[in-house]
Amino acid sequence: MKILCLVWGPFGFRADELADAVGADRVSITFLYGPRYFAPIRYVALFFKTLLILFQRMPEVVYAQNPPVFCPLTCLLYCSLTGKRLVVDHHSIWKIKTLGGGPVSKVIGFLEAVVSRAADGNTAPHRFWAERLTEMGASRVLVIHDFVERNPNPRDEALRRRFTDRPVVAVCSHGGHPLERIEAEASGVGQVGSVALLITGPREKLERRLSERALPANVQYLGFLPRQTYESLKASADMAVNITDEPFTLSHVLLEYAASSLPVVSSRQEVLEDFFGDALLYTASSDSDEVASKVRMMLDDDVRAEYRRRIAGWYEGLTSRRQAELRELRSILSR
Repeated sequence: MKILCLVWGPFGFRADELADAVGADRVSITFLYGPRYFAPIRYVALFFKTLLILFQRMPEVVYAQNPPVFCPLTCLLYCSLTGKRLVVDHHSIWKIKTLGGGPVSKVIGFLEAVVSRAADGNTAPHRFWAERLTEMGASRVLVIHDFVERNPNPRDEALRRRFTDRPVVAVCSHGGHPLERIEAEASGVGQVGSVALLITGPREKLERRLSERALPANVQYLGFLPRQTYESLKASADMAVNITDEPFTLSHVLLEYAASSLPVVSSRQEVLEDFFGDALLYTASSDSDEVASKVRMMLDDDVRAEYRRRIAGWYEGLTSRRQAELRELRSILSR
C-alpha cells in the first residue's frame, strides 16, 4: 500500500516519526516560509504544488498534517476525485492554538470540522486535542503520542566547552510561537549565574525576537543547529527548560528531552500533567522569578538525579505503549 505523509512546512519531527513507523513516503513542502503577510501567496502556491505531487505519485492513502488546514483540505480534493483515502494528523487544532476566537478563527474552525469529518481517520498527539476533535464531529479519532528514539550520543565535554565554561548547562528549544515564554526563561536563568542557558530554534522565527532585548551573560541563542550537534548538545546538557503558555500544548521537544533522560523545568499545564505526571519539575507560573526558583532547585545533585530517574522511567513506559498505538494507526491506514 502506497502511503504519502504530507506536511506544509520545512520540517516536522512528528511527521518524520510517523512516516517512518508506518512505512510511508514523506514530503515536506513550503514557499515563502515565515512571515504571515505571505500566507495568501504561500497557500495558493502550495495548493497547486500539492496537487501536482499527489497526481504524480498517486498514493492510495494520504496522511496529511493540520495545521494549516489547507494542507489536508487540498488532499481531500485529491481523494474525492480519485477515490483514495485521507487520514489527517492534527498536531494541534489551529482555531484554538493560534487564532483565538475572532472571525478568522470561526472560518478555520469550520474548515477543520469539514476536513476531520470527511477524513477516513484522524490522529492527535494527546487526549485533549482528541476530545476537541470528537466535539467537532470528527470521524474515527486515535491518540498517537509523539515519540523520539533514545538519544544514542554520549556526553561531549568538548562540545560543552565550545559553548560555555559554566559548570551547569541547561538547554531549551523553541519554534517561535508568540506564547512561548522565552524571555521568562532567559531572565529566570539569568538570575542563576552558575547555569548557562543555550537556546536553539529557527532564526526566521526567533532571531529578531531575541535580538530586541539584551540577553543575560549566561544565556546564548545558538540558532538552528545541525542535527548531530543538536543531538550531542542534549546528551551533554545537565537539564532542560521549557516554559510556554500555549493552550493544550505538548511540545515535541519535551519528548526529545525525555529520550535524552534530561531533567526538565516545565510550565504547569493540564495536558502536561496528564501525560508526564510527576516526571517534570513544574513551575507555578511563567514568571521569571519562578523559573529561577525551579532552576535553583535543579542545581542540587540529588534533585537533578531524582528527576533524571523519573523521566527515564516515564520514557520506558511510553516506549511500551508505543507499539499498541502504532498497531491501531496501521489499522486505520490499511482499511
